[in-house]
Amino acid sequence: MTDRLFGVVEGFYGKPYTFLQRCDLIKFLSKCGANTYLYGPKSDPYHRQRWAVPYPKRILEQFDRLNDYAEKNGVRFIYALSPAKNPDLNKVIKKIRLMLDIGIKEFAIFFDDINVPLIEEVAMMQTSILNGVYKFLAKRFRHPVLLFCPTQYRGFEETEYIKVISQRLNERIGIFWTGNRVVSKRITKADIIKITRLLKRSPVLWDNIFANDYIPGKILRFPYNGRSKDIVKMTGGILINPMNNYRESKPLLFTAFQFFKNPYGYRPNRAWQIAEKSAVCH
Repeated sequence: MTDRLFGVVEGFYGKPYTFLQRCDLIKFLSKCGANTYLYGPKSDPYHRQRWAVPYPKRILEQFDRLNDYAEKNGVRFIYALSPAKNPDLNKVIKKIRLMLDIGIKEFAIFFDDINVPLIEEVAMMQTSILNGVYKFLAKRFRHPVLLFCPTQYRGFEETEYIKVISQRLNERIGIFWTGNRVVSKRITKADIIKITRLLKRSPVLWDNIFANDYIPGKILRFPYNGRSKDIVKMTGGILINPMNNYRESKPLLFTAFQFFKNPYGYRPNRAWQIAEKSAVCH
């Protein structure tokens, strides 16, 4: 793999993973050759609902340990914050500073799944927050890592909102995109060319192919598929949003990581057979 982001975004609704599951996930990512774990579960109240409230000391200690464990295993730990409809830049930076103090260096800001119109004013507000955070991080790091999940994160509609995002967002900030749909059955080379032109940068794919939070209780069992082999080199990376069921997600993720490593030699059924027999998946 390259220095692009390949791994997992814990970005689903419903019960988040536990601390021990996240430790195991980081180890699993490392063994499979993936390089990124992004923390952003919707049901963490301090991530979304009460985003401006500091984490309790006990949870901060867990983040500290997870970040250290990720570093030791060669996995990037990215912390995401979802500051809702009316964010305050100072409060956002205050929360990020709290995470910086325990050693977390890479961040994402989510504005997904909020009830706002896709208009210029909303885009101006969001880009102001993102650019402000990037400017803050740039005082500490030569090349800050900051990702952005916009409110319009799927499809190709050229709204007022997306025009402003593409024009005014700092070009070094990565933008998430899920494909033509929230859960995209197929993502083609033509799709990536089209969205790259719209965003004026290569997207980072937030891939919901294995998500099951919208079909609670259903366990998915199939290999990574329906993606053009070219997307690995045409994007800023691919992060898989897995099932709420951690153990059952591992074979699925394993097949995705096989695709990331060797897309042109990838055989879905063969990868699935290997995943089912692999000790690392169990």
